[in-house]
Amino acid sequence: MEAIYPYAHIIHLILAIIFLGYVFTDLAVISALKSKFSKEDEQKINQELGKRSFKIFPLTLLFLILTGGIMMSKYINSNAGVFETDLQKILMFKIALALIIALGVLSNIYKKFTKKKKSTFMEFHFHKLVIVLGFLIVISSQWMFLA
Repeated sequence: MEAIYPYAHIIHLILAIIFLGYVFTDLAVISALKSKFSKEDEQKINQELGKRSFKIFPLTLLFLILTGGIMMSKYINSNAGVFETDLQKILMFKIALALIIALGVLSNIYKKFTKKKKSTFMEFHFHKLVIVLGFLIVISSQWMFLA
């Protein structure tokens, strides 16, 4: 596992940039542009973006979780423990934040496949939550190695 850690780390960083970059772009750029169009055009934009994000978001998150799991196994395992060091405590905090994002994405996937309506929060505020949690995850990543 030690041999693949550097590769998992690079892949994880690239995917995190793609994932959070997409969310940031949606919040900062695309949302601002949508208000410039008619309701009908806005719906078309949402449908097209939804198709693309449905391809990018879940797959990227899946590989983020897999590469994160590979990296996590270096610091949290049967020999090292779980909550023994400050690094492990911060890592568990990061995992909890990532789990919130993963559960939200899974919820959206479930709603899409069952054709159920998303809640107002998930429809209008989920990306805001993801960007805040993503920012906290990035800060925690650096904080882990300072503790």
